[in-house]
Amino acid sequence: MTSRLKICVLPPSLALCAMWILAVNVGCPAVAQEPKPAAPAKEESWQVIYLSGQRIGFAHSVTETIKQDGRDVVRSSSDSHMTIKRFGQSLVMKQTVATEESTEGDLFTFRYEMANPPASSTSTAGKVEGKELKLEQTVNGKSKGSVQAWRPEVKSPTYQDRVLKSSPLKPGETRSFEAFMPEFSKVATVKLVAVDWEETALLDGQKKKLLKVKMTQSLIPGVVIVGFVDDKGETLKSSTSMLGVEMETYQVSKDEAFKAIDGTELDLAISTLVKVKRIPNAHETKKIVYLVTTLGQNPEDVLPSGGTQTVKKTDTEIGELTVTAAPIPDQATLQAVDDEFTAESQFLQRDDELVQAHAKKATGDATDPAQIARRMEKYVQKTLTKKDFSTAMASAGEVAKTLQGDCTEHAVLLAAMLRAKGIPSRVAVGLVYVDLKDTSAFGGHMWTEANLNGRWIPLDATLGRGGTGAAHIKLSDSSLSDDGPAAISSFAPLMLVIGQLKIDVKSVE
Repeated sequence: MTSRLKICVLPPSLALCAMWILAVNVGCPAVAQEPKPAAPAKEESWQVIYLSGQRIGFAHSVTETIKQDGRDVVRSSSDSHMTIKRFGQSLVMKQTVATEESTEGDLFTFRYEMANPPASSTSTAGKVEGKELKLEQTVNGKSKGSVQAWRPEVKSPTYQDRVLKSSPLKPGETRSFEAFMPEFSKVATVKLVAVDWEETALLDGQKKKLLKVKMTQSLIPGVVIVGFVDDKGETLKSSTSMLGVEMETYQVSKDEAFKAIDGTELDLAISTLVKVKRIPNAHETKKIVYLVTTLGQNPEDVLPSGGTQTVKKTDTEIGELTVTAAPIPDQATLQAVDDEFTAESQFLQRDDELVQAHAKKATGDATDPAQIARRMEKYVQKTLTKKDFSTAMASAGEVAKTLQGDCTEHAVLLAAMLRAKGIPSRVAVGLVYVDLKDTSAFGGHMWTEANLNGRWIPLDATLGRGGTGAAHIKLSDSSLSDDGPAAISSFAPLMLVIGQLKIDVKSVE
């Protein structure tokens, strides 16, 4: 019988985090207007954040120009707070971004911090020195330095707000530029498209004629932020859709921003499930054929083929997806893979003392990689006994200490333990079948993959079944390398399909 207790549906938290970052922290341009005096030395604004019509948080930003070492320095800071509910537990996320730059948009320093209590906060600080950007990233209380090449044409994340006020967009105009995004520690190409003026409803019910501006950025392709800008150059409203829900922000007064948050009434984990007919003993199946409808998208672009699944397009928005079981083999050898799948990283701390201790305890006297993987999967399933839905994603080092979390914590701990024993690993993101009290559905999920006999074998430590049946649908994977895409990027495919996906079960073996 399909377990109702051990299956863990992935919090849309990280996906929502990316959505939140874009909607709140990426400004929209000013519209064409008459020349006006220089902006005051200090500007302050407040926003409220709504998700599916419910207030879930607020944001506060301050920009000021100061004298520092004989030069003008533009100092900006933004603080955002958000609370939602996941399977009855409140999840709180707080984000701070601070930058210093020249009036021309040349970045000097930045600091980014994401807090998700009770998990430890993560932060990144950076300083531009000549042709280098020196970074210090802190995860689970441990810091690591790195250096990126820096190009002078890359601007700060807040520069666009000021430069576009002095050179505003007009309806029909398109503009693009490169900007550094502290949340991802990467450079993004930002594209702005001014559509036209249209009547827009604001938070208080008033309607105003505002310029509609669409913004995309290359780090999360496919996600569109729509801003609505008044004739004074102020973004009064922004919106974006992901996970099948709409997030909106409104510019408001400080008093309005501090009104009570009611987001704890919105259970995002439940609202993002993709309902299907019941699949008896789903995680014991050998093969399942699904008909997957991907509204507005090519199914072959959404669903990857390879490993345990193949997809064949049958119509414009419909694909036949065949998923086969992938048990752990009885024996295995290790083959050469890229270093990113075996290396220490900030989320997968294979060298952490506690991770090493868990790996040793789980392995026991096993020497064959397949047997080690099997024992580790079961060990994590038995050891992480406290399911905690209030954490978005903790690192393996932290999970090794707290021994609690949801599927993301199971996945990263298992991946790090595998690497501690020299077995290549990565994490996978996708959908998993779950039986709930009143429904059966697919929900977002994360699991681990181990490279055995040159093949990536899925391991689900929330189940501990020695591999997976045919009830896992994969959308993406990541090594969680420090040099690779940000962890949030791995969730982009999930963000874009939830709410746009229909799954029908065609056959089960």
